[in-house]
Amino acid sequence: MDNHLRIKEWIMAGEGRELEFKTRVPAPQKMAKTVCAFANTRGGHIVVGVMDDGEIVGIVDEEVEKKLLLEAANYYCEPPVSLHFETYMENYLMVLVAKIDESEQKPHSILQKGEEQVYIRVNAESVMASKAVIKVLANEIISERQPPRALNSREKALIARIEERGRITVKEYAQRMNLSKRRARRMLVDLVNEGIIRVHTLEKEDYYTLS
Repeated sequence: MDNHLRIKEWIMAGEGRELEFKTRVPAPQKMAKTVCAFANTRGGHIVVGVMDDGEIVGIVDEEVEKKLLLEAANYYCEPPVSLHFETYMENYLMVLVAKIDESEQKPHSILQKGEEQVYIRVNAESVMASKAVIKVLANEIISERQPPRALNSREKALIARIEERGRITVKEYAQRMNLSKRRARRMLVDLVNEGIIRVHTLEKEDYYTLS
């Protein structure tokens, strides 16, 4: 795929779990949250020179933007995160793309308020990971990950709902599928154990997202 089509496809898709737009790279300590989140999840691209709504505004100094991203990845992320850069020209405007692969060294953390905090990607947001998710990240071995199995109709409906809303709770799943809460919880836990979804326990009510 040529550069022009790749940028167009990204803009049409909009921000999501593996894509974030930035007009400019913010302060490195702030950017580190997104860098870590991509590395801890399934990787992604940070596209600099594009507004949140997809408008291309371009960048002025490629080296300045790269330096800020590298500082975020190497100084504020622990362990450091590898970045791969590409530049694109779109309507005579330069766009910088930082590609982040899913890491084999999870979990990556950043230091905030004197504490190490771990972030993952949930839809278009970088959210703090719960202790349960951090434990899963620490035990993940990407090379040993099993290919996804065929899902049944209820499981497909669940995944579609999470993709639409970003998260789901036991109560929501039980009501949507006309299941008892006990049955809904057991189905969700089974999918968590298979690595298909993740459970988050930081809020009053646990919720589930895609892995």
